[in-house]
Amino acid sequence: MIVPVNRKEPVVVREYEKLKGLSKDEIQDLEEFALENQTDRRDKSRPAVLVLRNNQLYAQNYVGVIETRKRTVLEILPKVDFFEDKENNRRVFLNMLRAWRGFKWAQLPESGIMAMQRFNMLEVFVWLFLNNLVLLAQRGLARHYQPVEDNLSCLRGRILFPQHIRENSTNQARFYVGYDEFTTDRPANRLIHSAIQKLIGFAREPKNQQLLHQLRICFADVPESTRLENDWQRHRVDRSMQHYDAVMQWVRLFLFNHGLTTFAGKHVNQSLLFPMEEVFESFVASCFRRYQEDFSVYVQQAKKYLAEINGQKAFALKPDIRLERGKETIILDTKWKRINENGNDRKHDISQADMYQLFAYGKKHGCKQVALVYPKTKKFQGTLRYKFDDKLSLFCFPFDVTEPKASVEKIIGELNAPPAGGG
Repeated sequence: MIVPVNRKEPVVVREYEKLKGLSKDEIQDLEEFALENQTDRRDKSRPAVLVLRNNQLYAQNYVGVIETRKRTVLEILPKVDFFEDKENNRRVFLNMLRAWRGFKWAQLPESGIMAMQRFNMLEVFVWLFLNNLVLLAQRGLARHYQPVEDNLSCLRGRILFPQHIRENSTNQARFYVGYDEFTTDRPANRLIHSAIQKLIGFAREPKNQQLLHQLRICFADVPESTRLENDWQRHRVDRSMQHYDAVMQWVRLFLFNHGLTTFAGKHVNQSLLFPMEEVFESFVASCFRRYQEDFSVYVQQAKKYLAEINGQKAFALKPDIRLERGKETIILDTKWKRINENGNDRKHDISQADMYQLFAYGKKHGCKQVALVYPKTKKFQGTLRYKFDDKLSLFCFPFDVTEPKASVEKIIGELNAPPAGGG
């Protein structure tokens, strides 16, 4: 028997922080999830969400929310130095998430971020789903013609004579008929109704609960799905129901835990987690497209290869961001890591593997300048510049996720500046 944990508010931590202030039951709950996640996760190349070190649980570099079977809700926020309060931290993350390529279908409105920043992450995603669903309901539920056979007291459709004779040989007042009924009882609507019912069980924000109960009335004539996987395989979004696109992505997420980085298992009720290195990369690329016009921007495109074998190209090079202006190419690679510009260490906590990677990018693309882009922190606020040789320089730029426009303008200004001496 699963005993719910009596906690109204989620446990909130930031990346890499130790989980504190937990009850004994909550610790056990999350330790079981951590151990299961470490041994059973499908993609072994990705780090675990939580790690257990010296009998203490620590978050890693995923941001999002986990609800366990015992109703413990853990919210992990990004470690942004410039905000200590969770509301502003959450607002910054939601703004970054708008650009993530894995989340474009969610239609996260810029105008709604301020309204949502006080919600915990799980309630934010429920709110987004419900707002999409309100728009769908306003446009009307999709219907289709469904063949029906029934023994009626009035004539409707066509008489099915074999069945009519068998059923009504002694009752002349009834007609066994077949007809097509224009109904909302179709797989997509049944799945949506099932998602509504599931969310009523764990959404806690009053606004979300109110919307859920209102939308349940809209789907009152639609039965819940009794065979979820079968209905998912059968449902189709045709041209007449394109307003279902975003809603069905949410349904897939909430009913099947598919669509984002999710972790299913016997200890997890719902998980919505985002790898911060991918979110940061998408956010920086989006900002370069939005806030500058000096360069054309290309993202994650393989234009060059590291080697050849028997005349065939091998080991594609796919830099995060490629800037091009005429014959000039500049490679930017984003790293959601914390480096330190202070002290006497000339490496400044920069990974040697990252330096090798940028050297290869620069040489193969014929660059004069390449750059590593890190999040701006209290320990990294000024540009670092290295020289590989007389022909290739490397910048390390701080990117302020709270002021992206100013960050892009500063980086472009430094890239356009005349060459200076190396560091």
